Amino acid sequence: MSRAAFFNPIGCNSRSPSAKRFDADTFSQSVVLLGCLVLLQRGIGFLRSFYVCSSLSPVELGQWDLAFNFLTIVAPLAVFGIPGSFGRYVPQYELNGQQQRFLRHTLLACLCLTMSGSLLIYLFRTSFARYFFGGRDHAPLVTVLAVGLPLVICFNYATSWFTGKRLSRFVFRIQFLQTLFFFGFSVLALQLFLPSAKVVIISYFLSCFAAIALAGRYALLETGVEPAHTMPAADCSIWVKILPFAFWVWVSNALINLFAVCDRVLLVNFYADKEVPIEFVVGQYHTACIFPALLMTLGATVGSMMTPYLSKDWESGCRDSVTARINLMLKAIGLLCLAASVAILFAAPLLFSKIWNDKFAMGESLLPMTLCYCSCAAMSLIAQKYFWCIEKTWFSTSALLAGLTCNFLLGLTLIGPFGIKGVVASTLASHALVLVSVLLLCQRFGLKLDFGVFAIGTALSAICFGKWIACFCFAILVLATVYTEVCFSDSWKRAMKLKLRSLRPARLGGLS
Repeated sequence: MSRAAFFNPIGCNSRSPSAKRFDADTFSQSVVLLGCLVLLQRGIGFLRSFYVCSSLSPVELGQWDLAFNFLTIVAPLAVFGIPGSFGRYVPQYELNGQQQRFLRHTLLACLCLTMSGSLLIYLFRTSFARYFFGGRDHAPLVTVLAVGLPLVICFNYATSWFTGKRLSRFVFRIQFLQTLFFFGFSVLALQLFLPSAKVVIISYFLSCFAAIALAGRYALLETGVEPAHTMPAADCSIWVKILPFAFWVWVSNALINLFAVCDRVLLVNFYADKEVPIEFVVGQYHTACIFPALLMTLGATVGSMMTPYLSKDWESGCRDSVTARINLMLKAIGLLCLAASVAILFAAPLLFSKIWNDKFAMGESLLPMTLCYCSCAAMSLIAQKYFWCIEKTWFSTSALLAGLTCNFLLGLTLIGPFGIKGVVASTLASHALVLVSVLLLCQRFGLKLDFGVFAIGTALSAICFGKWIACFCFAILVLATVYTEVCFSDSWKRAMKLKLRSLRPARLGGLS
């Protein structure tokens, strides 16, 4: 792809930018773009993680892990989940001709909330350093995080906005650019400066800034005159509509992100062996989460991509389409997570023993459980989007709250006798509880789930028993998929074969 083709939106021409409007991508186009993004982004992300883990000591790696998770949980909390409502409401306001007004109001609110959040973190930096990083001496690191937090929030806002508008091609370019720049900045900074967690954090902020610049260019090109049928409404009507929904999204996102830090908080504050630096233990845990976290991110990305399409179908009365899409993506993500987990478990000895020379041996021992709970989380993140369609997000919030409570109480009980393995086991149990609860609630409130969803969800539990049992369960599912209708119906498999055959001549023609 040429530089001009990458930085110019599809369909741009020489007309005035003020008159430019962009057509939304279809659902199939979004799935293809998402697949390409996952392959490219995760491939580059792995190279970056491998280089960072090789360059940093386990203590510095633990600080980077804590810092990144701190940003992950604080960024959506600071803006009260407003960008999280874009997938549900941008299509609706777009149909009503009020998207520019919606953009202005939400952008101004998020900017004010972001500045307030950064100031609050800076003023209470010693407290954040004490309870999140394990000591007041980490206050300078918290100051850096407070300064860079607006960049992370603006990056999340931009991707949420274009996702809500179903412009997946823009989301692809923005996120790919951020991944590419993060890799480049990290490698360059670690070569030029003393390797430390702070160097990696600053590289992350710079990559977010580069992505925001590209998103801003797209936003300027996409501005245009509102359609003539714009519906007049009072300024407060937007907030009356989205605030109740955004509040529950905010709570749900907070609980989801707390899952990512609950085990770290338990380790920082309750780990019994005081002779081992806690950053060392967290650094070991970080290596066990590098690959599994990709699976959880995949589930979150697919869920975000699906939401505006599900919302549009729901508002149009196409309820069967909503059911079909959720079932399809649940089964596809479950099978993909199981296949990826098997491959990772077989490749782990090469990475941990041969390449890293047993530098992170503790992390390798935790890998099966982290793969299992991240796979469960990927499926539950997709299933929860059904509650967004019916505007009852408090159902998912209740399930997440029950899981988080289980995570903390069980982890607090197990950390004493079992150490870090007890904490990871509690996280696994809590994610399994959330997945079961969400699926049962979806079925209870109108979503007809296929038997294959429950079969694949059950098979994910085999991951925590090791690579051979997981491989056996995956082989059984593959045979069931090919020869039976347990996972996918025969009509769907025939339709997919016809689809692939129709694409083949076009591809060959394009190469000739």
